[in-house]
Amino acid sequence: MSSCAVAYVPVLHEGYRRFIERHASERELYLIGPDLYADYRPLAKDIRALPAELATSAIAAWDICSRVSVLDQAGARELGAHLQADAESRARAARIAMPAEDVSYRVAERFFERCEVIYDTTFLRWDRTKTAQLLEPQARTSTAAEQSGDELLRELARAGGAAAARSVDWWRRVGAAMRLSGGETIAAHNEHSPHPLAAYAAGDPRANLHRGIGIELSTATHAEAALIARAAREGRATAGASMFVTDFPCPPCAKLIAGAGIAKLYFVEGYAVLDGEQVLAAAGVEVVRVATEATEGS
Repeated sequence: MSSCAVAYVPVLHEGYRRFIERHASERELYLIGPDLYADYRPLAKDIRALPAELATSAIAAWDICSRVSVLDQAGARELGAHLQADAESRARAARIAMPAEDVSYRVAERFFERCEVIYDTTFLRWDRTKTAQLLEPQARTSTAAEQSGDELLRELARAGGAAAARSVDWWRRVGAAMRLSGGETIAAHNEHSPHPLAAYAAGDPRANLHRGIGIELSTATHAEAALIARAAREGRATAGASMFVTDFPCPPCAKLIAGAGIAKLYFVEGYAVLDGEQVLAAAGVEVVRVATEATEGS
């Protein structure tokens, strides 16, 4: 059990209430005040943020904590020293509960280095860590029996797999295929512009970034986007179409798929980033993970 809880609370919603109930029920809660993140630029853009004093008054009215107060630099130093002294007198580590997010890590490293910090992973807001987090898609996985009897999947997997093999992007070869509402199947792979070998002639800007970060900073057109662009160029309807892609769509491609009215999306592997999976679900796209075997020897 934690001795107290420390959190950045820019707005009040159910996630914060649950965090407070779990970690500060009948204990002290300290809200990270602006004095502790004045040099942290991302929070300067948080235009939703309530003044810490207003958030303090509102949370105190919930009658969950024994005390709620705003933490400034002097208070943070005093709290860290107090908890450390208390821990030493009891011969056990001082424990502080904090949300697992960037501002918490910065404050803990600076003021609570000698305390044991418990980080709660419950989603509370988009910070840098959450924004770039690689998530396991929560899609339904088709059974072997379903895959063996799904001729549409087998055809799309053949076309998408063959398209991926044509990509010259050695580090990330992605293929996609789509059965249009008119019955025609088209396929595409990820390809660099303005020339397929542009990344090798001028260098690949993605080499400067980790997976999931700055995904729009690329010279490549993703396979899904290429398919939807081709259909638009040729005047072919995509509403109700089925698509197969070797890797789970990135957020921009997920939005294109949702906007194009794709009804069913098959994928083999990959990770979800940001809101891609939620966008597909909100658009009613049926998302199915398929086993690798469905793309081999088909």
